[in-house]
Amino acid sequence: MDMTELDHVPGADDPLDGLDIALLTRLATVDDLLDPVPDGLVERSRFAMTLAGLEAEVMELQVLEVPVGSVRSDAPVETRTITFTHERLTVMVALSAGSERGTVRVDGWLAPAEALDIELRRPEGTVTTRSDEDGRFVIEDVPRGPASLLVRQGETPVSTPVVEL
Repeated sequence: MDMTELDHVPGADDPLDGLDIALLTRLATVDDLLDPVPDGLVERSRFAMTLAGLEAEVMELQVLEVPVGSVRSDAPVETRTITFTHERLTVMVALSAGSERGTVRVDGWLAPAEALDIELRRPEGTVTTRSDEDGRFVIEDVPRGPASLLVRQGETPVSTPVVEL
């Protein structure tokens, strides 16, 4: 079929009618069956857009360490370390299994070390904590899923990219 033939489809300029709506509805049903929207995609997208709208400087993901043998394994990753850097601040977090099933423990350190307010942001809500004078903080039993940290340092907070816990 020549592309110019598509420009001259009978009724193409007519308004949608009941038959068009019925056809589009059936097509949407087939599309949902063959290529469904992944679970949690809408929530993750909204979460990412919310973070993008924050007036925060974003840190850069530097290091992601995953234990040997954990890639492509059915067993959950028990520990991993992630380091984020920014010109004003470095944040290192170690993720390990939480005390409750399906959760992680977040152990974090700030450099330079100082007591700062920290928010762990997830699609389901925010958990707030504060680092001690040595820059250390802990957040227990965080449900697995997308999250980012927002560190309130100075007038402009610093945010990590979203990572999967």
